[in-house]
Amino acid sequence: MTITKNFRPLFFAGILLLLGACATTAYVGDRYAPTTTIDVFYSGKDVKREYKVIGHISEKSPGLNGDEWAKKQIIAKGQEVGADAVIILGFNYAGSDEAEKYQKAEAIKYTD
Repeated sequence: MTITKNFRPLFFAGILLLLGACATTAYVGDRYAPTTTIDVFYSGKDVKREYKVIGHISEKSPGLNGDEWAKKQIIAKGQEVGADAVIILGFNYAGSDEAEKYQKAEAIKYTD
Protein backbone atom coordinates (compact mmCIF):
# COMPACT_ATOMS: atom_id res chain seq x y z
CA MET A 1 0.00 0.00 0.00
CA THR A 2 2.81 2.47 0.77
CA ILE A 3 4.45 1.71 -2.57
CA THR A 4 1.30 2.83 -4.38
CA LYS A 5 1.17 6.08 -2.39
CA ASN A 6 4.81 6.74 -3.22
CA PHE A 7 4.14 6.45 -6.95
CA ARG A 8 1.08 8.74 -7.04
CA PRO A 9 3.12 11.92 -7.63
CA LEU A 10 4.95 10.20 -10.49
CA PHE A 11 1.67 9.00 -11.96
CA PHE A 12 0.14 12.49 -11.94
CA ALA A 13 3.34 14.04 -13.29
CA GLY A 14 3.22 11.52 -16.15
CA ILE A 15 -0.39 12.40 -16.93
CA LEU A 16 0.43 16.12 -17.02
CA LEU A 17 3.39 15.43 -19.28
CA LEU A 18 1.19 13.47 -21.69
CA LEU A 19 -1.44 16.21 -21.75
CA GLY A 20 1.22 18.81 -22.47
CA ALA A 21 2.60 16.69 -25.29
CA CYS A 22 -0.84 16.70 -26.94
CA ALA A 23 -0.98 20.49 -27.14
CA THR A 24 -1.03 21.60 -30.75
CA THR A 25 -1.49 25.36 -30.37
CA ALA A 26 1.38 27.18 -32.05
CA TYR A 27 2.11 30.87 -31.51
CA VAL A 28 4.71 33.22 -32.90
CA GLY A 29 4.75 36.86 -31.92
CA ASP A 30 4.99 39.33 -29.07
CA ARG A 31 3.68 38.70 -25.58
CA TYR A 32 1.97 41.06 -23.15
CA ALA A 33 0.33 40.67 -19.75
CA PRO A 34 -2.42 38.01 -19.99
CA THR A 35 -5.98 39.18 -20.60
CA THR A 36 -9.19 37.77 -19.13
CA THR A 37 -11.59 38.74 -21.91
CA ILE A 38 -11.02 38.72 -25.62
CA ASP A 39 -13.00 39.75 -28.70
CA VAL A 40 -13.38 37.33 -31.61
CA PHE A 41 -13.64 38.49 -35.22
CA TYR A 42 -13.72 36.66 -38.54
CA SER A 43 -12.42 39.50 -40.70
CA GLY A 44 -10.11 42.42 -40.08
CA LYS A 45 -12.79 44.65 -41.66
CA ASP A 46 -15.08 43.88 -38.71
CA VAL A 47 -12.67 45.38 -36.17
CA LYS A 48 -13.88 48.95 -35.63
CA ARG A 49 -10.92 50.04 -33.47
CA GLU A 50 -7.31 50.76 -34.39
CA TYR A 51 -5.11 47.73 -33.78
CA LYS A 52 -1.83 46.07 -34.51
CA VAL A 53 -1.15 42.39 -35.12
CA ILE A 54 1.02 41.05 -32.29
CA GLY A 55 1.25 37.46 -33.46
CA HIS A 56 -0.09 34.46 -35.34
CA ILE A 57 -1.86 31.45 -33.83
CA SER A 58 -2.40 28.03 -35.37
CA GLU A 59 -4.39 25.14 -33.90
CA LYS A 60 -5.04 21.66 -35.24
CA SER A 61 -8.74 21.07 -35.83
CA PRO A 62 -9.23 17.33 -35.28
CA GLY A 63 -12.34 15.18 -35.70
CA LEU A 64 -15.98 15.90 -34.98
CA ASN A 65 -16.47 19.35 -33.36
CA GLY A 66 -12.76 19.99 -33.90
CA ASP A 67 -13.41 23.42 -35.38
CA GLU A 68 -15.14 24.69 -32.23
CA TRP A 69 -12.45 23.09 -30.05
CA ALA A 70 -9.73 24.76 -32.12
CA LYS A 71 -11.49 28.13 -31.78
CA LYS A 72 -11.54 27.75 -27.98
CA GLN A 73 -7.83 26.91 -27.97
CA ILE A 74 -7.07 29.95 -30.12
CA ILE A 75 -9.02 32.20 -27.75
CA ALA A 76 -7.19 30.73 -24.75
CA LYS A 77 -3.81 31.27 -26.42
CA GLY A 78 -4.81 34.84 -27.31
CA GLN A 79 -5.62 35.52 -23.66
CA GLU A 80 -2.36 33.89 -22.56
CA VAL A 81 -0.25 36.14 -24.81
CA GLY A 82 -2.14 39.31 -23.87
CA ALA A 83 -4.17 39.90 -27.03
CA ASP A 84 -7.25 42.10 -26.89
CA ALA A 85 -8.84 40.14 -29.73
CA VAL A 86 -8.24 37.40 -32.29
CA ILE A 87 -9.19 37.40 -35.94
CA ILE A 88 -10.03 33.87 -37.11
CA LEU A 89 -8.64 33.64 -40.64
CA GLY A 90 -9.87 30.22 -41.71
CA PHE A 91 -8.18 26.91 -42.35
CA ASN A 92 -4.98 25.55 -43.83
CA TYR A 93 -4.34 21.93 -44.64
CA ALA A 94 -1.09 20.12 -43.99
CA GLY A 95 0.07 18.67 -47.29
CA SER A 96 -2.59 16.92 -49.29
CA ASP A 97 -4.17 15.15 -46.30
CA GLU A 98 -7.41 16.97 -45.52
CA ALA A 99 -7.54 15.19 -42.14
CA GLU A 100 -4.69 17.52 -41.05
CA LYS A 101 -6.72 20.72 -40.88
CA TYR A 102 -5.41 23.75 -38.96
CA GLN A 103 -7.37 26.82 -37.92
CA LYS A 104 -5.38 30.05 -38.26
CA ALA A 105 -5.78 33.37 -36.44
CA GLU A 106 -4.11 36.70 -35.83
CA ALA A 107 -3.69 37.94 -32.26
CA ILE A 108 -4.26 41.69 -32.10
CA LYS A 109 -3.74 44.49 -29.58
CA TYR A 110 -5.89 47.63 -29.69
CA THR A 111 -3.86 50.81 -30.15
CA ASP A 112 -6.57 53.44 -29.62
